[in-house]
Amino acid sequence: MRTQFLQVGLIAAMGLLTACGSSPRAPQQQIVGQIPAGSPFAKVQPGMSMKQVHDLIGQPTDSYNNMTGKMFIPFYFGSDAMRMEELYKGQGRLTYTGVGAGGANFNVYQITYDPSEDGYNNR
Repeated sequence: MRTQFLQVGLIAAMGLLTACGSSPRAPQQQIVGQIPAGSPFAKVQPGMSMKQVHDLIGQPTDSYNNMTGKMFIPFYFGSDAMRMEELYKGQGRLTYTGVGAGGANFNVYQITYDPSEDGYNNR
């Protein structure tokens, strides 16, 4: 009886370790809208760091951040625990992802071109 209990416990532990050891998938990067060649957003590419973006096109009009559901998953070591959204008046929005176990390292996740963007967080 004790041997069976140990075998079941060993199998369960191996299953947990296998699940924890799987690497998290990176979020799908995307561009929304047709960005004109002359737009500052045309210089921005998914995967760029926030510092690179600010050096290229300047500071945003407004910004805000929010946690994703992954923030509450124990032992989640991916980089999609938080999102940061920067709003640029007359251009659109840049969404970053990148807070995880390694700290904050925001990279462009989504580029949304919208010339009617007022640049302020009205949510």
